[in-house]
Amino acid sequence: MHDHQGVELRHLRYFVAVAEEGTMTEAARVLRIAQPSLSQQISTLERRVGAPLFRRRPKGMELTEGGRILYASATRALAEIESSLVQARDARRLVRVGVCRSVPEHLLTRVERILTRDGSLDVSFEEDDSQRHLDRLRTGALAFAVIRVFHPSDDLAEMTLADEPQGVVLHPNHPLVERAALSWTDLADQELLWFPSKANARFAEETLAHLAGHGWTPQLRIVDAHSQALYCHHLRSSENLVGLRGQGSIAADAGMAWRPLASHPPRRRFILATPRTSPWAKTGLLTRRQPDRG
Repeated sequence: MHDHQGVELRHLRYFVAVAEEGTMTEAARVLRIAQPSLSQQISTLERRVGAPLFRRRPKGMELTEGGRILYASATRALAEIESSLVQARDARRLVRVGVCRSVPEHLLTRVERILTRDGSLDVSFEEDDSQRHLDRLRTGALAFAVIRVFHPSDDLAEMTLADEPQGVVLHPNHPLVERAALSWTDLADQELLWFPSKANARFAEETLAHLAGHGWTPQLRIVDAHSQALYCHHLRSSENLVGLRGQGSIAADAGMAWRPLASHPPRRRFILATPRTSPWAKTGLLTRRQPDRG
């Protein structure tokens, strides 16, 4: 019984080299091994195959019929292995990036450009609430997340993608729409269209605290409006209902008006973040370029 399982990849490489070079001496030179060692390896291969692969001639090595069969298969196998090794080496790594629902589309383009700059990564975006993304970052289910924050977080390595003042979103027939800018006093009797705080608890808490600090503690109308169409639909439903968003968050064709706050507007930052303890924080991806300020 022949030990076919004992045939190793190196045996096939040695065999092909001898077949192509025609002599043990030349094959040993190409392989950069000693000729006696090569001769021993070829003998081992023949013993494990259970058949002679070469006829030893005065002028060199000549393949037997069995040797020609093995040579055809071995060259194909070695070429496929080399091709697979190249593909494995060049394979791009998939990076999962969480995206909060309110992020402007142009920021995703920038994130993709940042993460794929060196050609080694592919990006897969996954939409959900900021709070869920933070939870998934900490468990390692996500590599990065694009989230909305009010202040920096000590446990995150981050790059600021946008930092913009929030203003007031009004439906076109709202009584305040004729004003170029709004004061905090103007908003005293207005309800605020708001999102469920569990979606981004820290941002909600800090933003509402900022509003209260400037004298506006609005009644909140909580709506889980994931789409802009639904958000605008709710704003149209009441005369004294307003939204609070960055100017770039409302598309020009939405039919809504955006008015700045005349003083001390709350700010909204979008960041690309990963936990400081994550291996991704050590790659330098978040420190290779300066953040844009909106």
